[in-house]
Amino acid sequence: MQAPHGESRLRIDSKALLRAEILARRNALTARQIADRSSRAGDHLFSAPEFAAAHVVMFFITFGSEIHTLPMIVRALAERKRIAAPRSERTTRSLIPAEITDPDPDLVPGAHRILEPAPHCLAVEPDLLDVVIVPAAVWAEDGYRVGYGAGYYDRFLSRNPRAARIGLGFEVQVVPCVPRDAHDLPVDLLVTDAGIRTYSHRSRARV
Repeated sequence: MQAPHGESRLRIDSKALLRAEILARRNALTARQIADRSSRAGDHLFSAPEFAAAHVVMFFITFGSEIHTLPMIVRALAERKRIAAPRSERTTRSLIPAEITDPDPDLVPGAHRILEPAPHCLAVEPDLLDVVIVPAAVWAEDGYRVGYGAGYYDRFLSRNPRAARIGLGFEVQVVPCVPRDAHDLPVDLLVTDAGIRTYSHRSRARV
């Protein structure tokens, strides 16, 4: 009876170790490298047909050494896309997308010290989202991910199957494979400064 519990503990420990290793690698990037690689990744993202065709997109907001998403948000708004950003609910560990029309007044520090939509920003029904831009600490070559440990995005994506899932990060965050559990969900595309990886984990037809 102890083996399953031990295997689960091993997977959790493996994820934590891998997360720490790759975040250290990402944190070692200089400000110039982060800016340049973010710009290249942004160009790849906007060239992806799934993103180009999207009308309503949820972006994550950059924290720490993450890829810079604010320039991409400004660019997407200029292309007349509707943009949502996640507002976190700590009690339920859930994400609520809310619309932003101008990052400067619409984004304020949230509960996790990450910028979130201000109270005046209206919630967006998740089934209206065409694309969700997904963050990660670690990306695998097959589109699976290791997040930051709280499970916000796994829960959000499992409840909102319609939107295309586009992972976004730096190539230094990509490894051959990651430990994963039954609830872990892969992305449909992974966009980095090196290019785009496309997967066929699920039907391209949206639910």
